Amino acid sequence: MQKRSFRNGRLSEQVLHEMQRLIAEEYPEPGSRLPKEAELAERFQVSRIVIREAMKILEDRGIVEVRAGRGTLTVAPNPDRVKESLLWLFRDQPMPTMAEMELMLELRQVLEETSASLASVRATEEDLKEIESALHCMAEEDGGLESLIDADLRFHRAVLKAAHNPYLEMVLDPVMSTFLQQIKLSNSFNPGLEMHRHIFVEIRERNSVGARQAVRRLMKSTLEDSRRALKNLS
Repeated sequence: MQKRSFRNGRLSEQVLHEMQRLIAEEYPEPGSRLPKEAELAERFQVSRIVIREAMKILEDRGIVEVRAGRGTLTVAPNPDRVKESLLWLFRDQPMPTMAEMELMLELRQVLEETSASLASVRATEEDLKEIESALHCMAEEDGGLESLIDADLRFHRAVLKAAHNPYLEMVLDPVMSTFLQQIKLSNSFNPGLEMHRHIFVEIRERNSVGARQAVRRLMKSTLEDSRRALKNLS
């Protein structure tokens, strides 16, 4: 097997990312038996202790399972495990370029438009109360940037939950979480309270087309804010 060495960054984290790629590329079938610890240590040119630590994290995340007498096997994904894996994948680049942020926002826009459209049809009264409560939280939040971002994320998660599609949630939740963290790093966070309120109104009025358009306006504004912020940082 091809050997790799790591010269920059935290060794354990880099090995963990490489292990995840190894599983995705070479052992995609659930129940596949991974190479032995010594083989992995040789492949990545690290100690067996580092491999053991990485494997323990993968096991905690439900990606692999260690079975006595059978070795380490990959595990069939479920929504929670996929969501966590996507979250780690998207967080691999903590300070994105503008091009990367545009691509992330493009994905987020497609998914959030769909989410809001479905929510306008499927939202229960309880869902609407949670979206409205999150909106109030955004309006009243004065605890700093971190708290405001948390309130923003609560709003979008409430809309996502109201769509009642666990597979959409599985993909969109990590995209939203990561994008908001990237926005924070670029100092371009603008809550856009009125635009969020418009999304809620369209969902409450059961207007699927209006909900999509409201999300589109918010995403356009977010992109413009990000461009200005990153330009100022360059």
